[in-house]
Amino acid sequence: FLRLRDASGNVSGYATVTRDLTERYKAEELLRASEERRRLALDAAELGTWHVDPETRTTHTDARFRAIFGTTEEWTDYLQAVAVIHPDDQPAVLDAVAAATRLGDPTPYAIEYRIVHPDGSLHWVYAKGRSTIVGAGPTKRVVSFDGTVADITDRKRREEEREELVASLREQDQRKDEFLAILAHELRNPLAPIRNGLQLMKLARNDSQAVERARAMMERQVGHMVRLIDDLLDLSRISHGNLELKRERVALSLVVRNAVETSHPLIEQMGHDLSLDVPAVPIYVDGDLTRLAQVVSNLLNNAAKYTERGGRIRLTVERQGSDAVVTVEDNGVGIPAHMLGKVFEIFTQVDRSLERSKGGLGIGLSLVQRLVELHGGSVQARSDGDGKGSAFIVRLPVALSLADGRRQEGEAEPVSPQSRRRILVVDDNQEAAISLAELLRIMGNETETAYDGLEALEVAAAFRPDVALLDIGMPKLNGYEVCRRIRQQAWGKSIVLFALTGWGQEDDQQRSLAAGFDAHLVKPVHFDELEALLVGVTAAKG
Repeated sequence: FLRLRDASGNVSGYATVTRDLTERYKAEELLRASEERRRLALDAAELGTWHVDPETRTTHTDARFRAIFGTTEEWTDYLQAVAVIHPDDQPAVLDAVAAATRLGDPTPYAIEYRIVHPDGSLHWVYAKGRSTIVGAGPTKRVVSFDGTVADITDRKRREEEREELVASLREQDQRKDEFLAILAHELRNPLAPIRNGLQLMKLARNDSQAVERARAMMERQVGHMVRLIDDLLDLSRISHGNLELKRERVALSLVVRNAVETSHPLIEQMGHDLSLDVPAVPIYVDGDLTRLAQVVSNLLNNAAKYTERGGRIRLTVERQGSDAVVTVEDNGVGIPAHMLGKVFEIFTQVDRSLERSKGGLGIGLSLVQRLVELHGGSVQARSDGDGKGSAFIVRLPVALSLADGRRQEGEAEPVSPQSRRRILVVDDNQEAAISLAELLRIMGNETETAYDGLEALEVAAAFRPDVALLDIGMPKLNGYEVCRRIRQQAWGKSIVLFALTGWGQEDDQQRSLAAGFDAHLVKPVHFDELEALLVGVTAAKG
């Protein structure tokens, strides 16, 4: 805008200059839109931004950056910004910054590092940026260092958890492979003396003492194999929640007595001195006598195996407040400090070296812990280290009241007189059927055998047995179907039917009962258990 004047100095008119600013406003609008899109993109990516001025060494940050770093200052000194980085990560960050801001061949800046919030918490961040370099030759210089930062704490935590899981799975896989190798070794070991015993019995059939020694040895070896398999089955039942405790008020002195009877052969074989300290006044717990004896027996076996020949084992029972405490101590190889927390893990053995191998599958202590916990108790391992022995302390709640009508310590089981029974043994393994039938015949029973399901029905119809032992997995008809068809016959309703099978899970037992069996026996059957069931049959028929 300009005033025009005449020669007298009076305003004679006006002059104006007009410029078209449309393009300028459009450019500014585009810039604002671009900045808004940039801001939205940064917000969507949850990225904070930073700008460092190399000349003033000041750092400018946005709100997202300050939230990630837990700071409040929009402008701060560069060294103050570096101070929040974890001390162990600062050297790597400074080296990365130096490489990104050097004048010759700068490197893109990209790095992960930890920062420390004012409250002391650690966070992981991922920073990425680059420097702006202008000029050439002597005037070449860095005019800014800019970039973004993201909080990757959750991602790093997931990565660590994933790495821990992978490491755990890798360790479990290794332990599984070791376990399978040990299992094969442990199952093969008894087979050699059993085969030798069979040959010895064949060659020395006229030497009754040699035959008896071979028989006793074979019985011990078979018992060892059965215990290994039983332990595996027990762990499987517990893992699937299928193990049921037969609880009763039981004295710990009876538990100890049964456990010592089971473990005595191994303790004697190793030449150990076993001392017992059991109070005269009975301490009662509410539990499963068989399972509790299994717990104590496993601890005694563990002590016997990991104590050098001629060692000392001490078993004590005491009451501490509302707890009954059973302790098994030894002066054996001990437990390293780093293994104390792992000895109860499945497939774990303290010493896996061949020269120190004591046998076993590494599941005994895991089974102990799980059985004790099922009883509402706890078990703890103690040791001062290698060569200094170990102690295992079991704590169980003391029974508070006497349950009426339950068997007490020392009270004998009722025994019914034995009588001659007609027994049918059915198994597609002919040697298994013949050998079991021969044992039952020697006991004074009349026996018959069959080797498949259809033959079993024919023999049963003609023989009319008092008791039938039926295998489940047989050709032509399985044991379940044989049982059902026998029960459909008038003569078959009173027969006592036992399932005799290698399948021993809870659902297998339920299927047997549903099919009409009176009991479910797992191979190899304990002969005492079978004899007790047969006595019960005699008593019931009497």
